[in-house]
Amino acid sequence: MYKHILVAIDDSQTSRKALDEAVALAKLHGARLEIAHAVDESVVRAYDSHGAVLANAEQFDKALLAAGAALLDEAVETARAAGLEPARRLLSADDEHADDQIAAAVQKSGADLLVVGSHGRRGVRRLLLGSVAENLLRKVTVSVLIVRGH
Repeated sequence: MYKHILVAIDDSQTSRKALDEAVALAKLHGARLEIAHAVDESVVRAYDSHGAVLANAEQFDKALLAAGAALLDEAVETARAAGLEPARRLLSADDEHADDQIAAAVQKSGADLLVVGSHGRRGVRRLLLGSVAENLLRKVTVSVLIVRGH
């Protein structure tokens, strides 16, 4: 039986399915639900370090954080509509990718289940973009539920 479920979300349809699954499991098990979103600012830093200059990196960072906060607000409302009172966690780091931020949040939170969506990329797209879900499988020590899009 799960006691604390952490669901990591982004703005994808697959992530919405993962949130729905996490909400259902939290209700079934009477578990605490925590909803997390990781802002991956390392992408901005990669442009800076390779000589590309963003017009206003600080403004871009603020926009990423605002979009992440809005996404979390929407997810929290979804969980509340289902009768839960979830915790929310906006993650942000200049030098860590989303999977590293989420793995650290899982460890700090004491969650015993991580729920995450998988976009199901294949071939070159998977090689170039990687898979946050796949990386999390290797980085966390708790059970992981991967929700597929199709």
